[in-house]
Amino acid sequence: MFFDILNKVIKAATVLILAVITIFVSVEVVLRYFFGMTLYITEEFTRYSMVWMVFLGASLAVRENAHTRVEFFVNFFPGKVRAWLNLAAHLLFVIFLSFLVYEGCIALSFQFEQIIPTLGIPMFWFYLALPVGGVLMILNLLPKIRESVLVISGRMAPPEEEFEIPVIDGGLS
Repeated sequence: MFFDILNKVIKAATVLILAVITIFVSVEVVLRYFFGMTLYITEEFTRYSMVWMVFLGASLAVRENAHTRVEFFVNFFPGKVRAWLNLAAHLLFVIFLSFLVYEGCIALSFQFEQIIPTLGIPMFWFYLALPVGGVLMILNLLPKIRESVLVISGRMAPPEEEFEIPVIDGGLS
């Protein structure tokens, strides 16, 4: 329940950011080509908003298993072994994300005094995307880690994987 609500909020925020970026860029194009004017905030605002959108979208991708994974060899193993391998991969990902959150928090401490001239706000608000995105990705990994542990412990059946061994057709005939 918590994860469903969290991800609905993340999805809404991502869509909102994308809509705002689209509006800003569209207005910029119209102003530039038809009126010879420009908004001086568009470039930096869209760049930093894109960073937020990427980190929020990455957390949604964690939930949907949409990040690039090499599963070819993992899928040859039976359910429990596959669950162990998935658990190891998830834990390595958590370690990496923990490092990202930690280093992101360190970087935040230097960003209060750096003001973006065109926007007039501290860089802090844009660097905040690193630790927030990292924490959201870790939160979305927790159900996957739990699932792997339940499969390993035998309290849950391994998920049925649709996996076909590729057949190379052709050759000399």
